[in-house]
Amino acid sequence: MATHLSKSKYLSGLQCEKRLWLEINDPDKASDTTESQQRLFDQGKEVGILARSRFGEGYLINTDRLKIYECVKETRDAIARGESIIFEATFFYDNTFVMADIIRKNDDDSWDIIEVKSAAHLKDEYIADLAAQRYVLEGSGLEIKRTLIMYINRECVHPDLSNLFVIEDVTDKVDNMIGKVSGNVNKFNNVIMLKNEPEILIGPQCNDPYACPFIEYCWQGIGNRTVFGIPRLDNDRKLELRDRGIILLEQLPNDYPLTQNQCKYIEWVLNGKIEIDYKGIRKKLSKLEYPIHFLDFETDSSAIPRLNGTRPFEKIPFQYSCHVMQENGEIEHFEYLHSDLTDPRLPLVESLINCIKESGSIIVYYAPFERDVLTSLARAFSGHAPQLNSIAERLWDQLDIFKRHYKHPDFGNSNSLKSVLPVLIPELSYEDLAVKEGNQAQSVWNLMIRTEGKEEKNQMIQDLKDYCKMDTLAMVEIHNLLKKLN
Repeated sequence: MATHLSKSKYLSGLQCEKRLWLEINDPDKASDTTESQQRLFDQGKEVGILARSRFGEGYLINTDRLKIYECVKETRDAIARGESIIFEATFFYDNTFVMADIIRKNDDDSWDIIEVKSAAHLKDEYIADLAAQRYVLEGSGLEIKRTLIMYINRECVHPDLSNLFVIEDVTDKVDNMIGKVSGNVNKFNNVIMLKNEPEILIGPQCNDPYACPFIEYCWQGIGNRTVFGIPRLDNDRKLELRDRGIILLEQLPNDYPLTQNQCKYIEWVLNGKIEIDYKGIRKKLSKLEYPIHFLDFETDSSAIPRLNGTRPFEKIPFQYSCHVMQENGEIEHFEYLHSDLTDPRLPLVESLINCIKESGSIIVYYAPFERDVLTSLARAFSGHAPQLNSIAERLWDQLDIFKRHYKHPDFGNSNSLKSVLPVLIPELSYEDLAVKEGNQAQSVWNLMIRTEGKEEKNQMIQDLKDYCKMDTLAMVEIHNLLKKLN
């Protein structure tokens, strides 16, 4: 069992010392890596490889990454023979090892550290990452002049990827943090040597800055009745409550200062009361016009654009499902799924405008998402802009019902379709599907379009169709239930 720190473990310690201890001493308690998480990891590797190409003939440390000390030796040898740009340079100091994405030697024999991120903006945790790297590299004998972040430029447009990256000097920010690293390293080294996991209560840190892989383990039996779900309660107050041992809503003191809406939320959850604004629901439903369409898109979003005219992280629709309901209750289902590496947008648009009638409302769940997809398509394909803009103008957001007019304690802290459906329509479930949520659909689609095996590819196609169809069928059944309310 490894009993040393790495830069990722250092960041885990900053987030939660219990997470750090579990990662090293009891990793089996972590939830399995999801397909969407794996895709993010793979995308990060692709970005890293492309970033290296911007530095010419750098030297890549080729030793097996699990053989840390051999990687360290290869790095030392590369520096000794005069390599000026090294990728995945590995160092070990103070029981901590780091692999730096890129180090670059300056004319005065000092070095720059360049950290590559597959993100479109700076985040605080990136500075902590670089501070840990600088601490270990300086402890290993290198003079560090600058620390830089290399991240994705949203203004880049395919096929010209020459400006895909932005490099920002964050040396001053790292300077402000470097003094804390030694103390943190000492503390974290002591944590990982503990015989038992630290007793740390759940809190905002479970999802900040990243969702912890041990949430399922640490939150077992807790449910949704925690102070962390109180709307508009800032993290400082949540942490203050947690440090006082106040986790559950029923533990809150009666005189704890809260807004009227926050008090109402707590009373509603604790009483288990269902609140239905029948008049508000009827008023919103009255604005619907037949035929009623129930529409859902699935989209891809990649750090490295691959389609002409697209930008990093742009939503690229590859699939839609649409149920069309006539006034007599008759329902017809339409769908499109792109199944190869070509641009999915135009064939999807052509299928969509043949499916959507020229009149009638279009029900979606969280309209800003579908509207963004439609307006982006209208910009890209001006010949179809009138039809696409007409669809966007007719969107009717079913989510608004559950934001404003229908409250149920079993929804938990979410009004998402995945939270509402099992409460209102328990006979419909995503649990039996191979694809259960949108990020997973994105991952499966990226795998499917690159899969050559016919049987495997067809199964993924069917799994994606089943998932997207469930989204619009869920909206149909929820709509039918809402119509029956008196």
